[in-house]
Amino acid sequence: MLLRVLLISLALLATIYFLKAVLLQLTSDDAIDEADSALSQNNSWTDVERALQAFRSGDDSKALAILTGCLTKEDAAEADQLETAACKNSLGELHWVGAGVDRNLTRAKELFEEAAAVGEPDAQYNLAILYASAESSDDLRRNEALAVLHLYAASTAGHPGALMAMGYRHLHGYGVPQACTTAALNYIDVAKGIASIYSSGMPQAVELVRLNLPQKDRKVMSSSELNLFVQIATSGDSAVAAAIGKRYLLGIEGFKQDYQKAKQYLKMAANRQHSGALALLGYMYCLGLGTPQNLETAYAYFVTAASSNDPLGHNGLGYIYFRGTNAQARNLRLAFKHFNESAFGGSSDGMFNLASMYLTGSGTEQSFQKAVLYYTQALDRGHTPAAYSLAVMHLNGIGTVRDCDIAVNLLKKVCERGEWVSSKLVSAYDFSEKQPDKAALMFLKLAEAGHEVSQMNAAHLFDHGHASLLTPDPPARTARHDDFFWEDSPRQPGQNVAQRFYELSAEQGSASSELRLGDYAYYGWGMTARFTEAPLPSEQEAKPTEPGEPGDGGWEDFPLPSIYTSDKVELHAQPVDYEAALARYRKTADMTVTGEWMQSFVARASFNLGFMHQFGIGIVQDLNMAKQHYFRCREVDPSGLHAPVTMALAALAGHVLYLRLPSQEEMIKRLSADLRLHVLFLHVLAVIIMAWLHCILSSRRRTAPQRPRRQDQASPPAATQPALGERQGSVMQTAGDSRRAAGNVVLD
Repeated sequence: MLLRVLLISLALLATIYFLKAVLLQLTSDDAIDEADSALSQNNSWTDVERALQAFRSGDDSKALAILTGCLTKEDAAEADQLETAACKNSLGELHWVGAGVDRNLTRAKELFEEAAAVGEPDAQYNLAILYASAESSDDLRRNEALAVLHLYAASTAGHPGALMAMGYRHLHGYGVPQACTTAALNYIDVAKGIASIYSSGMPQAVELVRLNLPQKDRKVMSSSELNLFVQIATSGDSAVAAAIGKRYLLGIEGFKQDYQKAKQYLKMAANRQHSGALALLGYMYCLGLGTPQNLETAYAYFVTAASSNDPLGHNGLGYIYFRGTNAQARNLRLAFKHFNESAFGGSSDGMFNLASMYLTGSGTEQSFQKAVLYYTQALDRGHTPAAYSLAVMHLNGIGTVRDCDIAVNLLKKVCERGEWVSSKLVSAYDFSEKQPDKAALMFLKLAEAGHEVSQMNAAHLFDHGHASLLTPDPPARTARHDDFFWEDSPRQPGQNVAQRFYELSAEQGSASSELRLGDYAYYGWGMTARFTEAPLPSEQEAKPTEPGEPGDGGWEDFPLPSIYTSDKVELHAQPVDYEAALARYRKTADMTVTGEWMQSFVARASFNLGFMHQFGIGIVQDLNMAKQHYFRCREVDPSGLHAPVTMALAALAGHVLYLRLPSQEEMIKRLSADLRLHVLFLHVLAVIIMAWLHCILSSRRRTAPQRPRRQDQASPPAATQPALGERQGSVMQTAGDSRRAAGNVVLD
């Protein structure tokens, strides 16, 4: 009976869950259909938005169908020229990555050119990437001039990536004249809008992930850890609830930005009078994040938080007094007081606001020097608007020396925290596991704009054969782990592409890229560029010299190097260059470790230097330097794998002992002059002779015939049982006979 009840209950539960799944599927389908219908009724960019949404969700066939339908509207005059151009650009990206259609780089280039011809900035930017980085083929060749031309055209249309790319190129002189002022003008247009967004809200923060780090070294919280913290928060821990709410508010450490969940967890902590949660709730009501803006409610939260001397609470009160509300009159002195308290408590927002008060002289005496001081302190804590303000002050020499390089680097940091960069980073990280070609496309767009981490990630994907966007044809077979050592490896074209991004990343101080370029030089991977050699004098047509003209012994006999006589560059396979590898490794090993991720790369560079010094590869052999580099490897990465270093040190010790041995001639001379060696040799020879004789005698003994036993030594018949005395006598006699027999054998 109980068994039947149990089975019926299980059946009912299964039915309920099945119905629930069906209802959820139906509602999700209805929601998608409603969203699609809503998008289809929007403005002219709806087709591109729908295709982009399908592309990001992995429904490539749907994206292809939407974009194909968008292009058919051209004949019916249902779409304007810009909409068609945007559709062509998106369709070109599908052909580029092979999403929903076979990968066809030639067709993608044609679509980009058609869209760029009518002024579509995204298409112009994509063409710039192709001309700057693609592997040369019959249909497409690298052309820096065309790349710069398309970037300039896209930047005049206000494309953020193109503006950043032109600023990056002018900063370093890549394909354009090196001009810091021009770089600043390109960056400042993008940075100004980003700084204003950060000042009025809380954009989602995107953590930078380097794909060449092992999975265990990436600081990403797993889903099980997230669930554990959520359970702890719901059980009544106010500190954990406030931490979760803050992470949902900012969208960091594995938590996607969600204002409603942030508000939920912050209220859980605020109900237990958690000062940090109270201040963050005040921010949400003050800025209208996930809730209607209400300055009076925000003021109440700020007052409660500031009563516990919370820095964020003081900063919020300073903002309320600086702005003024219906209930609170504007009071700049009180605003300055609370901003000062917030800055003293370590709040970067408080430092920024205090610096702004000093800069404008509001509520206090104007002081440009103090403004620079507090802006710098806020920048050290990662405050984006502070970076923009400092950049402007360095550009104009306000409160500090005029320094264009510092200003441009600060503006570059601000631009890399904008929505254009963060959205592509999120998409790239989502694609990196299962769709590396899509991830490579996103990283390429950011890499061309000068984003260092994206340059390294793009190089990593091409280097290891995970992506093949910039090669004319896909590889005939998939890459293997040992393909680095084979000439016909499918990774070779990818390595040629990766080398450019490794070099760009290394120029910005990336330890991993610098180390990888050292490997390229050590093993002879990648390409090298040189100017076309000028024809030799013997190859030129001999011209008769007129009297008085320069002839033999003139300047014609001393031709200038090709770098001065030719403007054509040729690409050749890079030969093995130990000196270049040594220089790359040394530069990496000398870097100051500014983050935990750098430890393993700096340690590997030190190990490689030790190995090259030990065996004299590309440098004079120096065992002492090798030992120092091996110990430096241990010191830099104390938590790393030390077994190879220990083995290398042991081999080094053996190497040192071997090198301390005298030469062969000296060894023979010393041994021949030592009488003890002669005596030892005679002893050894005598032992060998005795052992040889022993072996001969033993073999004769084994081969000699055995003597027949005598009749009186035969044992008595079994039926005869001697008495006790007779038995003892016979035993003694047998023992004696045995001893005599043994003695006879020895004497023989």
